[in-house]
Amino acid sequence: MRSEKDIRLRIDLLEGQSNAIAKMLAKAMQEHNEEAVKQYSEKLAQGKGRVEELLWVLGVKTGQGVLESKVAVKGRDMTVGDVLEKLKSGELKMDDLALDVQALVRKGALEMKNALRHTT
Repeated sequence: MRSEKDIRLRIDLLEGQSNAIAKMLAKAMQEHNEEAVKQYSEKLAQGKGRVEELLWVLGVKTGQGVLESKVAVKGRDMTVGDVLEKLKSGELKMDDLALDVQALVRKGALEMKNALRHTT
């Protein structure tokens, strides 16, 4: 397990990368480059997901549960809860998801299972 200092440094690095990607996204939007906008948007969403996952590892509350976390799936932003519903209905398969999104979906499934267990 990584030390807390290493995790915080990784979070800082990811946030710095996100700032650079956000600047590139703004430029792509000004240039009306839809393909670049799509790519940078996905990278930003992935970076956000990684930061949230690291914060979760640190035990820091992000103000929302995993089910409400936004993830990028096939170029669209959706919540982990929405992804779980699409997986249940067969609209998506786990193989369609990036590895970091798969990890968040698994955590979301556990969160949902625990919430159901506490309501019964």
